[in-house]
Amino acid sequence: MISQGANGAGPQLPVSRHACDLRGFIRRLDEAGCLVRITKAVDWKFEIGKITRERLTPLLFENVVDYPEQRVFTNGLCHASAISFALGLDLGNDRRALLEEVKNRIRKPIKPIVLQTGPVLENVVETRNVNLLALPVPWWNARDGGRYLGTWHINVTEDPNTGLRNVGVYRMQLLGGRRASVSASPGSHLSQHFAKAVRQNRPLPMAMAIGVSEILMMAAAAAYPAGMDEYELAGGLQQEPIKLVQCRTVNLCVPAHAEIVIEGFLRTDTRVEDGPYFDYSGKMDTNPCAFLFDATGVMFRNNPIFRGSSVGVPGAEDHQLFAFLAEFGLVDFHGSRFKKKLQNALLRNHLFRAFQFAGKLGALNKNANY
Repeated sequence: MISQGANGAGPQLPVSRHACDLRGFIRRLDEAGCLVRITKAVDWKFEIGKITRERLTPLLFENVVDYPEQRVFTNGLCHASAISFALGLDLGNDRRALLEEVKNRIRKPIKPIVLQTGPVLENVVETRNVNLLALPVPWWNARDGGRYLGTWHINVTEDPNTGLRNVGVYRMQLLGGRRASVSASPGSHLSQHFAKAVRQNRPLPMAMAIGVSEILMMAAAAAYPAGMDEYELAGGLQQEPIKLVQCRTVNLCVPAHAEIVIEGFLRTDTRVEDGPYFDYSGKMDTNPCAFLFDATGVMFRNNPIFRGSSVGVPGAEDHQLFAFLAEFGLVDFHGSRFKKKLQNALLRNHLFRAFQFAGKLGALNKNANY
């Protein structure tokens, strides 16, 4: 099963070429003996989240109450070595060499390519048949205000003026069969796109993809400069282009190998409340001015795997991802320079409880998204 490294900081996984989709990553974890399959019936309401927080190891829930034949995957990056595994690198003992290799990849972004078809197009749901409640969306924490559709996913938008793309991660609460909230901090690139759409008095097209490659999650969570494409960063990290397909109801491109894609628009004529939500800092957070997303279409692979995460536990996979990105100065919760330096310093040293404590005291921006 999972073997502890010399420093006791998690499992040492074998060297492998990166996995370009979530299924490949899960398969390699399974082959390495690092995946735990939960075959007993597990309730989407509270139980999946509770098990995820208690067992910091990759988990595949294969028997979700009310959702026969649907699966949920969590904790994929719950150890630093899993991040190296996703990148096809050996964590080994030479941390400096590992970081230098990743730095070199970051310096060499690769443009994505758009395909005519891909696995995510195996099933296409038209607007009138969209029902987000058909997905096994967990209610992650009993203190949350509801079920969270987006906890480990990507959001894709374009600048209404320039057409420049942003790929980020912004939490999304399920509000019904066709609606969800989107919580974004005021300084985020998504909020900037939204503000321009408001000035143009038209909704902002957005697509979200669930179950993308872990490499793409790393890129989307990074504080990449405005105007630079996170798809290109992901291509550099995996040393080959990200493969995309065109959405059906909005003019955006999404990963061809995503498990699930939901496309639609952010309404510019209204705001909604998101939360309360048990966030990365281990406290409850509510955003009274979240965006409202109306879904216009869904695409998904055969037998899709829902990917999510239950955050708020010191050292859980969101913190591991932050710590990895902090090594390259790519963590930014859109606060002051001091806040950014503090965040990155705490994370680089794996001081996760201090990182959370700072968040609770307000040292990190409220409603921040990674």
